[in-house]
Amino acid sequence: MFIAFIMPMLVVPIEKSTEVVYPSHQSPVVADREDTDFSAIIAEDSNLGQGGPLERIIWGISEEEDEEPENQVKEKVIITKLNKLNYSNAIFPVDPIDISSDYGWREAPCDECSTDHHGVDFVPGHGEDVVSILDGLVVEAGINGGFGTWVMIKHLVPSIDSPGEFEAWHTIYAHLQEGSIPENVGVGSVVRKGQLIGLVGNTGVSTGSHLHFEILIDNIPVDPMPLMAKYTQVELLEDGEERFIEYK
Repeated sequence: MFIAFIMPMLVVPIEKSTEVVYPSHQSPVVADREDTDFSAIIAEDSNLGQGGPLERIIWGISEEEDEEPENQVKEKVIITKLNKLNYSNAIFPVDPIDISSDYGWREAPCDECSTDHHGVDFVPGHGEDVVSILDGLVVEAGINGGFGTWVMIKHLVPSIDSPGEFEAWHTIYAHLQEGSIPENVGVGSVVRKGQLIGLVGNTGVSTGSHLHFEILIDNIPVDPMPLMAKYTQVELLEDGEERFIEYK
């Protein structure tokens, strides 16, 4: 008669190694660390694959992570740079330089107003100072029909196309406040850049207080803004091109 004795089997837990040993022929980043004392220690209660920088290099990044979010709106890149067209170093005739009507074709604001606008209408406010944009000689001052109270100044500006020669500029400051032209700004007077020549008004053919300002070069009207602005503001596009925003 056999008697069977059942002995309980002793199970000895195998201690889990906490040291990670990297095999040879790894990626350059891992191989670079094989000759150092670095060893990765993983805590007992941690899980493998925590997504750290090293694992991202070894295992790669999933396509889902690598994709950019749909409909992502990229911020506009706006830059301000010096305006090279202001070769005369002119200044604006008013401050601030708020504009109600630009140079060029427009819908006439009144029956007697022009559609082909040869100047720029500034609206800094009634009674604000109007100054000469450059040194010059006053050739007209007083009242002139639709311009109302006005001043015209002649300037000699060095030409950039023909060195040693000068361009004849005439600037017009119209709709000035009645009686605002100083006594030292008469016909034949020499004025300096920034000198007061009148105040913003509403005289002549005008729908409100503003300064109508023109520049004529060799008696041809041109857009004044590129010739007076100190800076231009542009948007930098993805293809490297620039989109004009405004003169400043």
